[in-house]
Amino acid sequence: SAHPYPDDDYSEGVVKIKGREWSDWSQPLKLPTNEFHWKFKSDGSVNGWGWKFTAQPTVPLSGLTTDDITMSDRRVFDNPSFPFLIRLFEIFRTADHQSESWIHLKSSVVNEVVTSFTSCLRYTCFGTDQRIWLLKTIKWMVTHRRPISKTLFEGSHSSGTSHVTQYNKLLPELTQMLKTQYDYEEPLVRSGKQVLYSPFFSELSTLCCEIKCDEVLSSSELQMAGFLQYCLAYRTMKALFDRTTFPPKFLEQVSSKIEEVCGEDEDRSLNQHENNMVFTQQIDEQLVMWINKRPDDWTLSWAGSGSIFGWGHNHRGQLGGPEGAKVKIPIPCASVAALQPVQLVGGEQTLFAVTGEGRVYATGYGAGGRLGIGSNDSVSIPTLIESIQHVQITQVSVNAGGKHILALSNEGEVYSWGEGVDGKLGHGNRTALDHPRIIESLRGDHIIRVATGGSHSAAINSAGGLYTWGKGRYGRLGHEDSEDQLRPKLVAALKDNVVVDVACGNGDAQTLCITGGMGATNVVWSWGDGDYGKLGRGGSDGCKVPAIIDTLVGKNITKVACGSQFSVALSKSGAVFTWGKGDYYRLGHGSDEHVRRPKVVEALRGLKVVEVSVGSLHCIAAVENGDVYTWGDNDEGQIGDGSTQARQMPRLVAALQGHHITHVACGSAHTVAWSLPSESHKVDKRRRTGAKLPEHVPLEYNLLQNIPFTELRNRLVVLTQFSDLLCSVIPFLPLHQAPCDVTDTTDTPLPIDQLRSMLVSSGKELFFKKVVQSSMIRDKQHGPIIEINRIQVKRHREKGGLAGPNGSKSVFGQAFQKMETLLPDSVLLPHRIWKVKFLGESVDDCGGGYSESITEICDELQNGSVPLLSITPNGRDESGANRDCFIFNSAASSDVHIRMFKFLGLLIGIAMRTGSPLSINLAEPVWKQLASIKPCLKDITEIDKHFVPKSMYIRDCEPHELDNMQMPFTTYSACGKEISLSSTHQTVNAQNRNEYIRLAIQYRLHEFDQMVAAVREGMACVVPVPLLSLFTASELETTVCGSPDIPLHLLKSVSTCKGVPPNDELIQWFWETLETFTDEERSLFLRFVWGRTRLPRSIADFRGRDFVIQVPDKYHPPDHYLPESYTCFFMLKLPRYSCKPVLAEKLKYAIHFCKSIDTDDYARIDILDFEAAND
Repeated sequence: SAHPYPDDDYSEGVVKIKGREWSDWSQPLKLPTNEFHWKFKSDGSVNGWGWKFTAQPTVPLSGLTTDDITMSDRRVFDNPSFPFLIRLFEIFRTADHQSESWIHLKSSVVNEVVTSFTSCLRYTCFGTDQRIWLLKTIKWMVTHRRPISKTLFEGSHSSGTSHVTQYNKLLPELTQMLKTQYDYEEPLVRSGKQVLYSPFFSELSTLCCEIKCDEVLSSSELQMAGFLQYCLAYRTMKALFDRTTFPPKFLEQVSSKIEEVCGEDEDRSLNQHENNMVFTQQIDEQLVMWINKRPDDWTLSWAGSGSIFGWGHNHRGQLGGPEGAKVKIPIPCASVAALQPVQLVGGEQTLFAVTGEGRVYATGYGAGGRLGIGSNDSVSIPTLIESIQHVQITQVSVNAGGKHILALSNEGEVYSWGEGVDGKLGHGNRTALDHPRIIESLRGDHIIRVATGGSHSAAINSAGGLYTWGKGRYGRLGHEDSEDQLRPKLVAALKDNVVVDVACGNGDAQTLCITGGMGATNVVWSWGDGDYGKLGRGGSDGCKVPAIIDTLVGKNITKVACGSQFSVALSKSGAVFTWGKGDYYRLGHGSDEHVRRPKVVEALRGLKVVEVSVGSLHCIAAVENGDVYTWGDNDEGQIGDGSTQARQMPRLVAALQGHHITHVACGSAHTVAWSLPSESHKVDKRRRTGAKLPEHVPLEYNLLQNIPFTELRNRLVVLTQFSDLLCSVIPFLPLHQAPCDVTDTTDTPLPIDQLRSMLVSSGKELFFKKVVQSSMIRDKQHGPIIEINRIQVKRHREKGGLAGPNGSKSVFGQAFQKMETLLPDSVLLPHRIWKVKFLGESVDDCGGGYSESITEICDELQNGSVPLLSITPNGRDESGANRDCFIFNSAASSDVHIRMFKFLGLLIGIAMRTGSPLSINLAEPVWKQLASIKPCLKDITEIDKHFVPKSMYIRDCEPHELDNMQMPFTTYSACGKEISLSSTHQTVNAQNRNEYIRLAIQYRLHEFDQMVAAVREGMACVVPVPLLSLFTASELETTVCGSPDIPLHLLKSVSTCKGVPPNDELIQWFWETLETFTDEERSLFLRFVWGRTRLPRSIADFRGRDFVIQVPDKYHPPDHYLPESYTCFFMLKLPRYSCKPVLAEKLKYAIHFCKSIDTDDYARIDILDFEAAND
């Protein structure tokens, strides 16, 4: 019956009567009504059967006019109406805005809405923008009126239960969604295929952080460690910008850092540095600006080295600076100490230093690519390993006699380089590498420690599993065989143990490891070749699987080491055990006999050894009181006692007494010892005075003037720790372009713009470089060869103006025409994006020609040869700020011009990628827009001081004055072109002046949008543009253009002298002359010797290139000759001038009048003929 009738009268309106057969009712029955009744009647003759009705209301499809097109409930549920969701949220938001009626809404209603919105996240019918809107809306409803939505998370728990136990509805679904998305995206981010997590996952992470999903994740879910770190960073950031209390876990980390830098007599109870009300955002910004601009004022590298001493074999410069092939007593290593390393390790005639920032420097013998600097060259000063400068390295391992190296990053990834025989690099082959390469098979396993031998390698993961690979002879890999392994393989025999330390030997090698952890007693294992008893089990038999060294059971061994055919162990109590081959007295027992079981070094009994290191044939130990002892072979002076006689037993290194050494390391036959200021209190607490503090506050930081230095330092520790924390979770941040707003959710976004000025530069620069380096192409020396005709440039600019149509005849224009040949691969090279052939000039481009072409391009952009830039209005009027700066030419808007702007973006990106600065003087508002900072009225004033006063006058003047002026309804662009603002209004009057001001401001704020977009498009081909959201305008400018001034101390730090010592009188005259140069003259000097006009920002950005000053004897008489330069090699040749005035005169003449890099006496073809041929 389709309609209800009283008294069960269904005689009318009956639509169907059937029997009990399936065929009677198997077809759907459509009833055109909102209600129906049914009745079942049985004659009782059959038992055990019944009826099941399924009623499904149907509704018309949205947007369709055909009445009979319908769909079922399920299809309705699978296609929820997004406009309805928006309208539903509007009801809640409006109620909240208009009154407190939101407070009185039933909690069950709010909960149902939030739950329904959460369920909608799973529907595939919604796009990404709609899902992000849902996440923001849920976050708003959960957090905006938390007391109401609180019941959404409450279960039937007793009072006093934790926050976690209150969540029982929303948490499980969102947590599972988070895990699923994380599992999908995390490998992509980790592998570098994705720089950032998706906008959806970023918003989902923020929501889950707000409702504390991290508190319900089990501690065993290590794969979510990144999200847990983000939660801490997010809450710390919120506290910093809301000026509330920091999370306890963050404060614990800060306290630990402060403990390392503060003096012994400082009051630890004062916690002003934690108070976000005492330290305002403005104060914090000035502090960060101070350390970013003048980092040397603060000693915040609390882990950095104090004094570093080196001695022993130095034939290849492996001590990193000290002169002499054989150094018999410890001498300071100033070049190494300047790096403030946290770790030093020595190899076969090599030394590696790891800094507090995670950069690695190498010095010494380069054969086989063992230095990792991209060649087989040897270097005698520490040289940055550029290819991993973007990675934060925490440990480097090289055997004292080893020729290959492993480096471990803070993310648990392992890099290897050097000699590749036996597969010891772990890349599945036996090929040598002259630069670090990540071991792919260990990715995602989170390695925590690495070790190297002469021919094999080992790594420990976070679960305590041990991997070995390389040469398998004598069973040194522990895999029950003698087979080589070209990739890391887990040692199955130790799978039920937690490995905490491992060491690999050299030659016919052994392997040692320690198992323990989690409160278990440490046990030492050994396997491999057993000659001379180096396995420590009483004989000379080898072993192909790990076996316990019984003698060391119960000795609480904390460290093991392997030299050449001998082994060493250090106990927690400071006892040293040695065993194995005894010649050269390497065991320290007073004889050269072999020892087949671990034996205590008696000469060190009673001293607590805190660190021990082994060379090929000698050992060194640092004891708790800061003294150092050495023993063993001394052919190269590696014992440090001034002789070359071997020492049978440990002997005090007298030259190091009083220096309170805390760390020691050995290479093959060289030794280093150093102290960490942060650990000096472990040696003598009375000496602990804290980190060095500035002597005064610079005048420009006015808000810091009256704050005690200790409080400033402690607050700086807070800000540095926050910066490090946030930079570790950059992929989670919403740095993408904002998605299309479906509607306004009143959501408060993360304060990304405020973050720029609150982050220490080094952290975000490190992440930026890591992304850039991961996409670097290194298999080519340079990009394509492009021909540049500089002669035609001069000819086309004889009368000034553009160099040809649209500047096409300029160097910029000629390079621009080759843009397509540079994309996509050449722009990803680490240097020389193209190789230049200057037509009509005898230049063989080994780097200098490329640098010269870049310098010429920068000149052309600013001298009118190219139509892309224009002087600021302030510059044209000679008033206000930025008079000497340039802005984009908004009149250059044709298709060709936009493509030229894209090429300019390519050049900017290339400068950022290669570290080679561009000398272009753009106004600050331009850099702001390139960094994705929205322009404001202040930015307009910065380039046009008259615009705002003129607008204010129009707003405030009397109506009759406006009428008398008959001012056209137009404004002038920043480039001086008159722009019509309306087709409706012809002149400005009292009725339309507000509209005029609004349109004029809107135009000026968006005048350069098209140009900025094109430049950023070009930059995006080379660098990760979204990351620029973390940089301030000045930081971006410095990254692109280098240091605006030319600090001579930076140039000195990378200088090398040939033919004379650095303290020679001629060299002193040279530096004193440069000191007297103006900034312009210093810029000209740089162009003369390097083809560039600015220095890179730091030593690291020199990419290992030295400024070489050579003083040859070929000039006679020297005062008749000018200096010579070789820009390809950053070299200056100085004649041996008779006095400083002559040197100054010759140098100034050279830099002003010898700008061309064409050093031949004449061009190889006649210039006039060449010009005629091209007319």
